[in-house]
Amino acid sequence: MRTSRQVAVYCVLPENGKNFYILLKRNKNRGGFWQPITGGEENFDNGDLLKTAIRETREELGIDIAESQIVEIPHSFKFIDQEGVEHTEKCFGTILPLEAKGQIRLSDEHTAILYGTDLDYLKSLLKFEDNRIGLEKFSQWMTNHLGNQ
Repeated sequence: MRTSRQVAVYCVLPENGKNFYILLKRNKNRGGFWQPITGGEENFDNGDLLKTAIRETREELGIDIAESQIVEIPHSFKFIDQEGVEHTEKCFGTILPLEAKGQIRLSDEHTAILYGTDLDYLKSLLKFEDNRIGLEKFSQWMTNHLGNQ
């Protein structure tokens, strides 16, 4: 059973000295907009949003990441869904190894994947302001901790 807690997972794939941030396009039945990996905590995640982030990455990209590959981004927000239920979404980030690019398999809830280096362009594609803020904060983390963007 799904709880009211959600995750957003921002992914970056370093290649040839550049960081390619990943966005996913939801299928039309789910709104048809661009977003990071998102999903809801399930009871079997046992209140651990890192487990939720790992599971959602597996479900939406078809790849496994370790807990040690995930960083907590200092951004969370509340939103109300179409049924009027309030959710809290916590943001995380992960740096994917280059070999992951060939392993990515989109779930049926998405129709396209975008790899981009231009943060302003990527943020312009995101429908929700809080997703833009999350991407910006992950980019800042990348700069502060790895010295690049």
